[in-house]
Amino acid sequence: MATPLSNFLRVIRAPLAAILLTLALGFLLVASITDEPVRAYRDLLLANFDSLGNFALFLNRATPLTLIALGVVFSFRAGIFNVGGEGQLYAGAVTTTVVAIAGASLPAFVLMPLAIIAGFLAGAVVGWIPGVLKVRLAVDEVVTTLMLNIIILLITSWLANQVIRDTTAYGAVSWMVPNSIWLPPLPFVPRATSGFLVAAVLAVISWIVLFRTQWGAEVRAAGTNLRFAEATGVPAARRVISAMVIAGGLAGLAGALYVLGVGHRFEQNFSPSYGLVGLTCALLARVHPIGSLATALFYAAMLNGAAYMQISTDVPRSLVNLLTGLLVLLMTARLRRAAQAA
Repeated sequence: MATPLSNFLRVIRAPLAAILLTLALGFLLVASITDEPVRAYRDLLLANFDSLGNFALFLNRATPLTLIALGVVFSFRAGIFNVGGEGQLYAGAVTTTVVAIAGASLPAFVLMPLAIIAGFLAGAVVGWIPGVLKVRLAVDEVVTTLMLNIIILLITSWLANQVIRDTTAYGAVSWMVPNSIWLPPLPFVPRATSGFLVAAVLAVISWIVLFRTQWGAEVRAAGTNLRFAEATGVPAARRVISAMVIAGGLAGLAGALYVLGVGHRFEQNFSPSYGLVGLTCALLARVHPIGSLATALFYAAMLNGAAYMQISTDVPRSLVNLLTGLLVLLMTARLRRAAQAA
């Protein structure tokens, strides 16, 4: 009988093998570029732990990646190929900012949860739209989520440039949110926000919900075969829509926590493609919640480490983009082989 530990080891075996192979090939590439390949790789993988400041930046980068990846896990388990994480992230971030600025006179204990809930709900609405279109009208979710990304980015650009723009600052940025609702820092890591704790706890909760509740079983059944699930009495359409609402809500929450914890305002270009990288994290983890937390930490270390590597050696940080593409290629090949074997 399989135990939770054996199931987890089975889940991470393929991603771990792909990561190790990618790192090995990447080292060969780095060795061909610089005379200090060991130092370059050391900075890429370990510089995040050189100081509390570096470690804080690492945790702050991992937070949105984890939340977006968890959202992708819910949508993929429901059979929806959700590539709308970027739009859902921006919807949550800008809505949290608008609510925080508009309600600046409210007490902090009222305004903080109100702003966070607003961000979650904004992302949830953006996730709900493609979910409904998919199950009611059979509209392809890849098209709708990609189009919604463009629509949301254009709306937030207009808001950041015209409605909530801080006229005393340069660029498309909003006014600062009240500092009374900034997220508190992590104990012993002053520059890291408590948002990472939220993301880590939600990863565990997501695993429980998906694999230890009837609702989660029904979501997975709907994702495997929608019509068969409905024939056996599962409200599959509702489960798919609710999974997309949660997926969008988690991405919106990522935007809300970024604004309240890191940026303290909305910036039009605050995301270095968090939506795409979060999708990659979920796929690398084989759409497993705990695995998604692990892969988000790995990607955060790589993304931040690339900057440290470029500073200390002559290896460009774009190397990480190449390694990311190679990693996705290897995982896709392994998953395809597993599917054919099954």
